[in-house]
Amino acid sequence: MTAGFQAFTDTGVVQIDGATPNYQVIASLAQVTQQESIPTVFNNVNTQFYATLWHTTFTFNATQPFYAFRADGGVMVTPWKFSKTGNTFTAEFISVGQATIRLYVFDQVPVTSNRFGLQVFDASGALIADAANPFARVLDVVEGQYQPGLGWQAVGNSVPGPNTQSKSYGVPVAFGGALAAHYFVNTSPFILSAFGADGGSISWEFHQYIGNNSGTFVGFAEATRYRFMVLDMTGIT
Repeated sequence: MTAGFQAFTDTGVVQIDGATPNYQVIASLAQVTQQESIPTVFNNVNTQFYATLWHTTFTFNATQPFYAFRADGGVMVTPWKFSKTGNTFTAEFISVGQATIRLYVFDQVPVTSNRFGLQVFDASGALIADAANPFARVLDVVEGQYQPGLGWQAVGNSVPGPNTQSKSYGVPVAFGGALAAHYFVNTSPFILSAFGADGGSISWEFHQYIGNNSGTFVGFAEATRYRFMVLDMTGIT
């Protein structure tokens, strides 16, 4: 490997090398979703539609943040919207029921005089990890697509879903870098990827927030593609 550090642990090898981004926890936030009317989509004549969903908005300050999230008790949630004004960021989520959503903010932090623990630097002398603060550790990357194929389609007898899947890990986990599949037709159906984590177990599905999967799929198949990271949250609360 390039300049860095490698450790063999009970849950596998932790490798910190010259390609490791210095993403460490700077904030751990928790909020309970509430029933709110939120704007969803525009149609072809520019009409704005709304939906009443379990929703919450986090606001925090950061420089180059990377987010991880999960809800208590394995309740499924969907990352809804992210925005930035200067160094102030907002992260919005919806959930399948009322839930406490936990948002973990990682950021690239400068060298500090912690006076304890391990610091790792790359070949140019830039800090890439500091053991005094938990840093982002990716365990897995999961991806798939609910409607097969490419391009515009008007096919089949129903919209795909929910197609619930699950995996387990030996440590507590959260989701990061999540790209949610989506399928909207005005107000119904309203279907999105939803992600649930309970300890070291995760599940995900194409969740029908409004309506159902009856009728013909009409849209771009690529819109039903999803991808997410699974992060090791050991020691992060």
